[in-house]
Amino acid sequence: MSRWRESRYFQLVVSQARDFAVWPIGRRPPAGWRVVPFAGTIQACGRQVAELTGVSRAGDAARSLATDVSLVGLLRKAAGEQPDAPALCVGDLRLSYRRLWESIDDAADRLAAAGAGPGRRVAVVGERAEDLVAAALAVLAAGATCVLCVGSRPDAAVREAQPELVLTPAGAAAPDGWPVVRQRWRSVTGAFWQAHGRTGPAIGAPPGEESGPSLVVPLADGAVGVVWRGAQLSWLSGACGLPPSAHGDRLSVPASAGPLVGVVAATRALLTGAELLLPAAQAPGTGGWGDDTAGPARWSLHIDRSTGPAERTELFGFAETSMMAAVAPEGEVLTPLPQHRWHVLDPGFGPVPTGEVGELFLGGPMLAVGYLDRPDLTLARFLPDPLGGPDGSRMFRTGCRARCLPGGGFVLVDGED
Repeated sequence: MSRWRESRYFQLVVSQARDFAVWPIGRRPPAGWRVVPFAGTIQACGRQVAELTGVSRAGDAARSLATDVSLVGLLRKAAGEQPDAPALCVGDLRLSYRRLWESIDDAADRLAAAGAGPGRRVAVVGERAEDLVAAALAVLAAGATCVLCVGSRPDAAVREAQPELVLTPAGAAAPDGWPVVRQRWRSVTGAFWQAHGRTGPAIGAPPGEESGPSLVVPLADGAVGVVWRGAQLSWLSGACGLPPSAHGDRLSVPASAGPLVGVVAATRALLTGAELLLPAAQAPGTGGWGDDTAGPARWSLHIDRSTGPAERTELFGFAETSMMAAVAPEGEVLTPLPQHRWHVLDPGFGPVPTGEVGELFLGGPMLAVGYLDRPDLTLARFLPDPLGGPDGSRMFRTGCRARCLPGGGFVLVDGED
């Protein structure tokens, strides 16, 4: 019989940065967190946080969805340092950094004229990876929140996000509730795109949501979005655990990779001055991005060096950890990436001895903000990190069973304890 028992009731805690989370009743919270005089179920704690903060739509009720605008600045800086270097390659199409950003800036101006800007959400629907990259960057450059609505159920993601604008390829059916075409433009690949708006008044920024761009990526069902902030994505420009890349290198991922992996690869390439190589579309429905899984994902990043041999890295991660957490070679042992914290804990969030099985938790600078408009789910999955230091760090509850190994690695375990 399994010894695993999950508590139903929790106490509410808050960090120095005003992040809220839940913690077992009766246990002292980790350093940097203090107890809020409230306890109950996850749902009750979520309602209490929404009441305390006055936030009803924020993906993380304790923190604004605003992202660090330095991400767009870093991308522009990389482009300005080598404007004529290749930035994007798709089949026979090869674009320089200058040409890519000319297209992005043109689209951003059109989106601003259509109503995009700080505090506004813009949904992006499409299949072609190269167009999605340009559209998402244009939304961020306009200062808005970009909600990627891709995969098998994009309409569900659009309905959940309730954006101000919905971007689609020209000729696609107008999304329900957004029948007005406010802008139309030619994308960087030559295809036409258009921005759909509402017939009624603009929604504007939700209560408590500060101005600033952010990126929302979908889980597999399309109904839950994970909020990635600019500081998290900017971290991809440095020693994040991925192989170094530079001007002249070419980064690519498998054609079967989903949109989340594509976003990570694109950001890494464009922040480091490398070229992003994307698969060419052979027919409708191919060459684009399909679904990512809502759970652990293994994927590979390939780098063709301008000088030196090519390099391929196998990685493991979740949407909630920017698709990265550990190196995943062909064996079963996973090795955590630098700056990533991982714990195998018991039901009371205490560490289990080496060799025993517990639940896997991940922490570090790659953590997402939380889930869009789901404070209860954010509280349930993003918890105080007992080993994260005095600043109130958080960890992601993966829901996966794992066994910690001598030497710092871990393996995933199927089934019960």
